[in-house]
Amino acid sequence: MLESLKQFVLSKNLKISVGVMALLFVIVILLRPSPKPVQIGHVTKGTYQEVIKEEGISHIKEVFTIYSPVTGVLRRIEKHAGDAIIKGEVLAEIDWDNLRIMKSPVKGKILKIYRDSAGPVMMGERLMDVGDTKDMEVLSYLLTEDSAELNVKDKVVLTGFGDSPINAEVKVIEPSAITKVSSLGVEEQRVPVRMSIDPPPGMGDGYQLECKIILFEKPDSILIPTSALFRIDEKWAVFVIQNGKAKLRLVEISHNSDGIASVKSGIEVGEMLILYPGDSIKDGIKVKNEDEK
Repeated sequence: MLESLKQFVLSKNLKISVGVMALLFVIVILLRPSPKPVQIGHVTKGTYQEVIKEEGISHIKEVFTIYSPVTGVLRRIEKHAGDAIIKGEVLAEIDWDNLRIMKSPVKGKILKIYRDSAGPVMMGERLMDVGDTKDMEVLSYLLTEDSAELNVKDKVVLTGFGDSPINAEVKVIEPSAITKVSSLGVEEQRVPVRMSIDPPPGMGDGYQLECKIILFEKPDSILIPTSALFRIDEKWAVFVIQNGKAKLRLVEISHNSDGIASVKSGIEVGEMLILYPGDSIKDGIKVKNEDEK
């Protein structure tokens, strides 16, 4: 009888111990901090480009305005804007003491017609603009501080017309800056910059474009998003993800432009970085990709 009671007590204590251990395990699991969701970027290898981005406008290099040479009666102009013309082609006729004929000074297109109806016309009145739409350039106005590193023949990539980028080149950096008012109402000193371009079919005068001027290129560079960078004691640092944890790493940056930094040392291609690290990210904490469900 005594032996049976002893076995019962031991069995009951064992069950209690197992239950307590299971409860403690559950509490530990529940209290353990879950990995913090973060945005992730990657270290890549490629060509680093230091660029200036600015808006530009396409321009026909030489626009010719056809004026009435006399006061007389204009015959109706049958042509329309966009019509192709050749050099020497008759564009307009005016009856005066005799018939006055106005011819095209260039091969190209009619850009704009100011007056096409027949009737009296005054000497010097504008009739139309003509020009060669294949002989174009892009004009952009750069801030004076940005133009300091700009050079003639710098490469330019144009976007905003069609799906494919358009290659261009800096042709002229004008010596005098002008004052322009920004969209915020601030006066700025800007330098007119002209870029040579081989215009694609369909591009006309006055088209707005996005200009990416390439000041410097370095192939085979280690590249990271600048959103991964932050300062520690005047040094650049990043958080690298290793085994699911954030690891603080000091890096040396050689160049930084347009959201991309070229890394000189401190990091390897293929490593994962935390983007936009806030104050809640500490060395050693567990993290996970916020895109993972």
